[in-house]
Amino acid sequence: MGTLRNALAAVFSLCVAIALPSPVWAQPPVNFKVAFIGDQGLNSNAVAVLNLIKNEGANAVVHAGDFDYVDNPAGWDGQINSILGPDFPYFASVGNHDELRFYESGGYQDLLEARMTRLGIPWDGDLGVRSSFYYEGIFIVLTAPGTFGTNHDLYIRDQLATDNSIWRISSWHKNMRLMQVGGKGDETGWGVYEESRAGGAIIATGHEHSYSRTHLLSNFESQTVASTDNTLVLASDDPNTLADEGRSFAFVSGLGGMSIRRQLLSGDWWASIYTSDQGANYGALFGVFNYQGNPRVAHFYFKDIDGNIPDEFFVQSTVGVGGGGANQPPSADAGPDLAVTLPAAASLDGTVTDDGLPAPPALTTTWSLVSGPGTVTFADPNAVDTTASFSGTGTYVLRLSADDGEFVASNNLTVTVNGAGGGGGGGGGSCSLGSNNYSGISSLGTLILLLIPMILLGLRRKLQ
Repeated sequence: MGTLRNALAAVFSLCVAIALPSPVWAQPPVNFKVAFIGDQGLNSNAVAVLNLIKNEGANAVVHAGDFDYVDNPAGWDGQINSILGPDFPYFASVGNHDELRFYESGGYQDLLEARMTRLGIPWDGDLGVRSSFYYEGIFIVLTAPGTFGTNHDLYIRDQLATDNSIWRISSWHKNMRLMQVGGKGDETGWGVYEESRAGGAIIATGHEHSYSRTHLLSNFESQTVASTDNTLVLASDDPNTLADEGRSFAFVSGLGGMSIRRQLLSGDWWASIYTSDQGANYGALFGVFNYQGNPRVAHFYFKDIDGNIPDEFFVQSTVGVGGGGANQPPSADAGPDLAVTLPAAASLDGTVTDDGLPAPPALTTTWSLVSGPGTVTFADPNAVDTTASFSGTGTYVLRLSADDGEFVASNNLTVTVNGAGGGGGGGGGSCSLGSNNYSGISSLGTLILLLIPMILLGLRRKLQ
């Protein structure tokens, strides 16, 4: 897709320059894929999971603790590098099996910090223990409740309170007993869950060697289900109201390669369970953010190394944008003016951006004919990038519109269509900036330029 033209560049003749609005928030690239794992090990199963992550085209990994189980930081880092590469974005929080060699020189934290430094990714705090960072429009908080330190709930609350991102991930290793389906006990306290939920953050954990995911919850401590829909709508709490609007979900993705355990617990708050009782195999949960170009929608699926997908769901975020989730107008750029020679079609290279609101997202895009001496046929009038065919020569003005159900933005471009012998229909240009079109003004400017020589010639004859 074409990039937005610079609205502050020099403009021709009488065209008025109006600046494009600057982005209000960052968002992930389209179809940005993150793999979530935990409980890995140094073995063939772990290698198979890393190869799965590579083959699925993941752009980053979030690892919720327990790295190799044999206190071998260099071996663990080498295993990752051999498959994903030394410059692959790999973010991890400490697990209980990583404690001994986490802080020492050459230990896990040193290697994680070296990777972040190579990638040029700054972070806040004690990396992997009480830390946060932004990466490709996603805000990630990594903590270590029940492993190192205290007051992780307060750290999560403070970090999320100052964040403005659409997507927030709160990740740690251990669990509360009712937030896993195996044999783990109460090890973290409910505060980290509740503060993450109030901040509208997805909760990613490991520790139990299986996969499980909750429904959308309005309270983790009481396991209160807010919705059983397969599209989970994240929401953050408004501190100015008495009601607690925070909604989120938690998952355990602990099939990174070490072992697979059986199911011991159940509850109506669970949306998906995948243990040895269900014939589970090693794998990862994948989250595809900015799914198909909608920055507020993510597609999640758990996939094992045999290609099975036992869980698949969608997540919609209503958080971010100043914390209020207010709908922002879309923007549309039809691309630069074009000239074509019949019978060739014009390749239209537009750009549309939107915040995904209002919910449910309903953005539609449409190409249409504004003016011209003939008819225009669009290969796909609803595709941002398409082609246009013309019935005859001349100057045509085409419009790209974006409608989010509340606001509409549009932008024009001019196509000059010439005949096969080189003869064109003439016609003016279009000065299109943001959602403001000035094709009329541009045509007037062209007319004035054509008249200037005639006016000067007349004045010369009069003076003679």
